[in-house]
Amino acid sequence: MRAEFLPGHFYMSDKTKTFVKGAAILGILGIICKVIGAVFRIPLANIIGTQGMAYYQIVYPIYALILVISTAGLPAAIAKMVSERRAVDDFKGAKEVFLTSFRLLLIVGILSTALMLVISGPLARLLGLPDAKVAFMAISPALFFVAIISSYRGYFQGMQMMSPTGFSQLVEQLVKLGAGLWIAKKLLVFGPEYAGAGALLGVSISEVLALVLLLILYSAKKRRLNQECEQSVEPAEREPRKVLLKKLLIIAIPVTLGACIMPIVMSIDSAVVVRGLMSIGYAREAAADKFALLTGFVNPLINMPAVLSLALAMSLVPAISAFNAKGMKDELKAQSGLGFKIALLVGLPAAAGFSILAKPIIMLLYKNLSGAMLEETAVLLILMSTAVLVLTMVQTMTGILQGLGRVLIPVRNLGIGALAKIVISVLLIRIPSINVKGAAIGTVACYAIAAVLNIISVSKHTQMHIGWVNQIIKPLVCTALMGGAVYFVYPVLEGMLGNSIATLGAISLGFVVYAVALLLTKTITKDEIAMIRGKKKTA
Repeated sequence: MRAEFLPGHFYMSDKTKTFVKGAAILGILGIICKVIGAVFRIPLANIIGTQGMAYYQIVYPIYALILVISTAGLPAAIAKMVSERRAVDDFKGAKEVFLTSFRLLLIVGILSTALMLVISGPLARLLGLPDAKVAFMAISPALFFVAIISSYRGYFQGMQMMSPTGFSQLVEQLVKLGAGLWIAKKLLVFGPEYAGAGALLGVSISEVLALVLLLILYSAKKRRLNQECEQSVEPAEREPRKVLLKKLLIIAIPVTLGACIMPIVMSIDSAVVVRGLMSIGYAREAAADKFALLTGFVNPLINMPAVLSLALAMSLVPAISAFNAKGMKDELKAQSGLGFKIALLVGLPAAAGFSILAKPIIMLLYKNLSGAMLEETAVLLILMSTAVLVLTMVQTMTGILQGLGRVLIPVRNLGIGALAKIVISVLLIRIPSINVKGAAIGTVACYAIAAVLNIISVSKHTQMHIGWVNQIIKPLVCTALMGGAVYFVYPVLEGMLGNSIATLGAISLGFVVYAVALLLTKTITKDEIAMIRGKKKTA
């Protein structure tokens, strides 16, 4: 939340500390939730197999897209408007914003759930897996509960109370992990479509419990909130509900447009891969298997390093915002260049590691893959390894642009990449020798285009300088040293200890070699670490 929206009494030292603590808790829990979400699909894939993952993966992106369209921007809008009113002690106005948004989101939740139920059959047939109807139906209740959750989260955040959002998100992920895996395993005996639906039913259950937690927390604060309303300062003119709704939507719609891009990119594969493969002669089951290998087995691995780059991007935003607001052009330029460098330092070793150890990693994590499926999954991971680097760059440059207040630029750039992905995926999937690999190539192209456009945009607005030696050559040398160590050590360890220990050992050695190489080459300095944390350079 930007400083100008903080309530006046929150500038007191104790209140400020409370806010910072809450924001830190939200950030830490957010990272934990992303890790859990990324890890969830690995045991799920082992339990329900490629066919079950096909049903899960063809449904979840569509659910995520509808969810983003219906709710993504409103929590931020609610938080902003609640915070503004509380800043002038208009506690009644803040509560009216919450109640108005609650009514709106209640209607949105009912309509989105009803829509999902109605279109579940036709949509499943359109995507090439008619039996996916039961999976669409299993996750449809989640749309209703998430809508209600959004109103409470926005209200809490507007009061600078970050913990309820963080802990409710943690409940979501833990319940999804536990309930989803358990239900999927129990329903597997009825067929892969029911196993996939069971995992998605776990999502619906997780949202119910997250809402219960928020209701408990709200009830605990209700007495204090009512007391505040009794002491509320009455504004000169109370805004009617229609005006509040209009303001909520004006703030929410741009945020929603930005949030839609990633689910749209995910949904592209759901829409084109299975049908594209069937058009060149693959049976439905074989097409579903290939789709699952890419989206259910490989994509979760690619998204894991993104958790770290997303955290780094979040750490850049406040520093960039502060430098930009104060007109500190040199610091802004240096911080942006550092962001570019950090993106490479995260993305390069991850991409190299996935490429070199693709097959061993797949064998370590997915015990039920063998033969041709194992080989194809390894090839897909090698192709997608480049996506780790460009996705890291996309996220980091997006953080800088957001810190500059240029929030629509990364939306536009990723939208251009998404259009390119559609064209590339559709054309390449229909070439028999390429087939599902075309979707992987399309994804890499999507993020690569967005990354290049983001770098150009950041350079334009910050005059960011990219030094060849410090920002490109040194990270490449460190990555090469790490890659060489991993490449030569793995086969030696594998011959003595087997794949699992050899893979973990090679990864551990690679990490150590990379860290030592960074120190010896002075690729990153203490001053740069201080800059990441928003502090001044050391003397």
